[in-house]
Amino acid sequence: MPDMFSMRSDDDTVDVGIVYSPSPETLRVFGASYMQDKETSGSLKILDPKGATFATFDVWQSKWVLTAEMEA
Repeated sequence: MPDMFSMRSDDDTVDVGIVYSPSPETLRVFGASYMQDKETSGSLKILDPKGATFATFDVWQSKWVLTAEMEA
């Protein structure tokens, strides 16, 4: 899917499926709601349209951390 961001499990052993959107903000809102459920385990990541990691959800801070912030 061209120009689509995707969200999937950050853990290769847990398959939560893949959600696509042209907007990483939409995925961040959707993923944060999922991650804040007390029954959720594991973590999520958002990939840019080229497949590179754009952001990961930090379960300790309960927020998305952009890859660019981690590399700075």
